[in-house]
Amino acid sequence: MNNSDFEKNTVSAENQVNVFQLVRKTQKANAALKVLFVGNSITIHGVKEDIGWNRECGMAASCLENDYVHQTVKMLEEKHGPVSYCVVHAADWERQFYNPEVLDLFQEAKGFDADVVVIRIGENSDTEKVKTVDYAPCFERMIDFFRNDHCKTFVTSLFWRYDPFDAPIEAVAKKRGFTFIPIDDLGEKDECKALGEFWHGGVAKHPNDTGMKCIAERIARAVEGELK
Repeated sequence: MNNSDFEKNTVSAENQVNVFQLVRKTQKANAALKVLFVGNSITIHGVKEDIGWNRECGMAASCLENDYVHQTVKMLEEKHGPVSYCVVHAADWERQFYNPEVLDLFQEAKGFDADVVVIRIGENSDTEKVKTVDYAPCFERMIDFFRNDHCKTFVTSLFWRYDPFDAPIEAVAKKRGFTFIPIDDLGEKDECKALGEFWHGGVAKHPNDTGMKCIAERIARAVEGELK
């Protein structure tokens, strides 16, 4: 069943970050693990004052340290030591998932050579185009762009469930043997969203610190399970 918040997310998928900062790498000395995150505004969103958003982190976390990327990294570092990570803002892929050439925007991520790839994306995908274009092979092509021959791959559901995207996403994960991580139940819980924290309704539908922590816990738990 679709989450009504999917259509209430009025945060534009365009210009969420500087076009020159679609790929951001944080390299740490003696890193034991390299993690690549591919996402959208829930992963990172630049300052956009016209919607009341004045931070540069996963929307609607209270700060960079509390978004799901940085909480996941912190959890993994508690067991593995320093973790290098790369964050890819791929809302452009969502809006043009049917266009293979859009992946060229993220070429810089190809050299990161991740041990772990986390695909946490889909909410901004074109709802009209999916009526005529099969989403599954497009999603699979995108994952393969970011993978390498030795990484472990993790795929989450959407935060706000929307079956035309969620169903093929889960199907691709299962077909390829990737670890699938459901998080759509969190999008149904008011305590996991920033309701009342922002005047803009779309921003407020995003995960707050609690929601971000829950997402991070599920990702970290899944990663740990595969790294044992």
